[in-house]
Amino acid sequence: MSNEISTALGQTLHFITSIKLKELERQRDTFTAYANKVLGEAEATSDPVTRVSVLIKGIQEWSGLADSISPTHNLDNIEKWLDQARSDPSIAEEQLRDWAGILSTQLRHSVTRFDYAKLFGNLLTEWLKSGDSQATASASVEAPEESSESATPSTPTVPQDVRAEKLEQKAKIQELIFEPKVMDTKAIEEYLESLFSGDEASAALKSVRKTLNDFGSSLRHEKVDSDDLDWLIKSLLSRDLLSAQKAATVKTFLGNTVVLEEVASVLNMQLASLESWEWPEEGVYVEMRRHLSGKYRAYMDTEIITALLFQYLGMKWSIAFKDAFRSVVKSRAWKRDTAFLTRDQLQRRSDYLPETAGPAIFSTSIEGHRQKQQSEHFFMTQLPGEYTNQSSYDQEPKPGEKANSGLHAQQIILRMVSTEAHLQRALHGRFTIMRADLEWFGPSLPHDSVLTVLRFFGLPPMWLTFLEKWLTASLHFDVDVPSRTRRRGVPIAHCLSVLCGEAVLFGMDFAVNQKTGLYLYRIYDDFWFWHHDPEKCATAWREMQQYANLVGITFNMKKTGGACVGGDLEPSLPKGVVGWGLLKFDANQGRFVIDQAGVDIHIKEIRRQLGATKSVFGFVNAYNKYIEFIKRQFGQSAQCFGKAHVDEIIQTLNRIQNELFPDTNGSIVKRLQGMIEARFGIKDIPFGWFFFPISYGGLEIHNPIIDYLTLRESLSDSPETMFPSEMENDKKTHISLKEAWETSATVPSNRLSWDVEVRDTNHKGGDFMSFEEYILGRETRLTTWGATYLRMQSLASATKIALPTRLDQDYGSSFSMTPYDAWVVALYAEELFKRFGTLIIVEPTLIPVGMVSVFRNSKISWDS
Repeated sequence: MSNEISTALGQTLHFITSIKLKELERQRDTFTAYANKVLGEAEATSDPVTRVSVLIKGIQEWSGLADSISPTHNLDNIEKWLDQARSDPSIAEEQLRDWAGILSTQLRHSVTRFDYAKLFGNLLTEWLKSGDSQATASASVEAPEESSESATPSTPTVPQDVRAEKLEQKAKIQELIFEPKVMDTKAIEEYLESLFSGDEASAALKSVRKTLNDFGSSLRHEKVDSDDLDWLIKSLLSRDLLSAQKAATVKTFLGNTVVLEEVASVLNMQLASLESWEWPEEGVYVEMRRHLSGKYRAYMDTEIITALLFQYLGMKWSIAFKDAFRSVVKSRAWKRDTAFLTRDQLQRRSDYLPETAGPAIFSTSIEGHRQKQQSEHFFMTQLPGEYTNQSSYDQEPKPGEKANSGLHAQQIILRMVSTEAHLQRALHGRFTIMRADLEWFGPSLPHDSVLTVLRFFGLPPMWLTFLEKWLTASLHFDVDVPSRTRRRGVPIAHCLSVLCGEAVLFGMDFAVNQKTGLYLYRIYDDFWFWHHDPEKCATAWREMQQYANLVGITFNMKKTGGACVGGDLEPSLPKGVVGWGLLKFDANQGRFVIDQAGVDIHIKEIRRQLGATKSVFGFVNAYNKYIEFIKRQFGQSAQCFGKAHVDEIIQTLNRIQNELFPDTNGSIVKRLQGMIEARFGIKDIPFGWFFFPISYGGLEIHNPIIDYLTLRESLSDSPETMFPSEMENDKKTHISLKEAWETSATVPSNRLSWDVEVRDTNHKGGDFMSFEEYILGRETRLTTWGATYLRMQSLASATKIALPTRLDQDYGSSFSMTPYDAWVVALYAEELFKRFGTLIIVEPTLIPVGMVSVFRNSKISWDS
């Protein structure tokens, strides 16, 4: 059935496009013949006035042609001046020749635009036949002939479905999930009881248990209605759980009231009989899918209604657990590492300091910003807090989607680590950072641990029974292999799976907090923590290891490591790489640098994927999407990274280009020029055409180097000096305040005056507070430090390049451009004006706009 859907879609796209392109070809042939006839008649006359007249008439008589003439050359004006030339000898013959040249050029430009419209059509047809997109991969049309260009050295020579890494990961997953790991559940319970044994922790636990028990009871009686299905379907689709064909089917439910009501009815029937729910006897097929990261992931091919049921329960319980656990973090049981000022200290600051330098609102301080980021971005990151949908982890959000919380948090953590490194080194002279990652966390999670932890936190028995059945699914990885029961781990991408993992790991979060006062910055199974005191980091690491052993999970030591800026790493901390994506923390420089070895791996993979494409559009689509992925792996440009980070990225992107396209000196344009010439016989295509938007008839290659050039000037040359500058400002401010205190006899705007009587009565002879006392509030009270902390984490702002005067005059507000677009237009405008007479290379009416949309949004058929 799924193949039938894919085939039908591919055939429909091809049929629609072929009709539009046949009409385009007819118009092109007719216009080319017409333009050649007009140009021939103009050339045949020796009279300059007649020549111009023939050209004007020819342009006016072809419908719409006059409108396509460049705004710089007003056809009505030239016609009036021609009338003048017939009776006024002051119009020079040279001027008439110029007008004839302008009009002839405009006609030739129109022919050229039709030629490029045909080229666009040929490229679109090639893409539809190629199978480079999942939307068209099964279309029953013949593939284009292989050209010498497509047979590149990087084309795979081994069968694409037998990649060793796929088989290895598939075997590893099966080894994990089909073998149970028996845990000491009593030891887990005793550890958790001890952890929550204090009065305040015990009270917080009691509240969690009551909340979850009450919610479980109310959920048993809830009904799904058609309104619920809107967020339910969208949230399911955003998890990328379903196959492409099933996702397409589910999308058709939206907006169809009758279908939604029927689906809601079936879901309510399943909810009512949840206690007797079972997996199908034949088991569930598991599909191995490859992601841009290079990893293969095992997805259960669940039926649509069943997937909606799981998503509904997962969303409901996830929000309930997140709210319950948040109450623990907000309770008095949760410890804070930062030393806060006492009431007496705050009162003295109020007495001594004017309002502008006195006690600030806590939320504007460094610690206030930390706690806000902890709450918004690093608390149960993967659990939804509301009924909404978000983008897949590896993808940019589409319109209407929220950015993936995990991906967004990863970018924030990189900025926080960099900022904290600058801060702690300035204040304490050293900074220890630890990053840890769990190995095969989802597939290896012991069911004993999941159920024990959930039971401890108060999940009602009926729901525990359902969850135990859900965990023990009957699975098969191959069609002709008998199903086996899952005995360990949770299925990928399911909301219930994330809930199980987050519940188990919350125990680790709380344990680290209780032992050290530190906050464990966690993005599902990815952990970050830091402090200027290395012993605190060592204690946190020991507690994490103890808890991991207790619940049966393992740290991936290849992705776990520590680093120390301004000193040696504490001996008990692992010495692995601290990094994420294509960044690694360099302790000597005190900042993140590009992991060039990791870049080499991706270059090899990009080269292979590009070599596997069979169309120009497929080549560009694969390149653009992989480059966007690489950019995310470099981290977002921010003040804490400075210009050095952007410069290193630009150099690395240059290296990527040179290694991907060595035969063309690193130029993707020259590579594509060669491909198009070999396949379609078109030569000398201007560079600008390759970068202009598809909607204007260009190829829309994305040049990532331009992105960073637009950001570079907004970044600091030396971010490491920003906090030391604040320290110098503290000294100056203290001296200034002290002098004002000693000389002022005026009443300030805060509670007390600075007169002699107050100084003598309340402040031991009127001595102003010491510098040491003044700086006690750097992290909790001084607003200027809080502002610098935020500024360090602020993203770079793009600078828009000045547009050519001609562009502003001719097009005005019709070009509403991003800084990237403005750069591309300013760089290539003159080249395109000379070739096409306009920046709109192909009239939008000539492009199958619907197919362009499919092309933009289609998922690539990655070679796996």
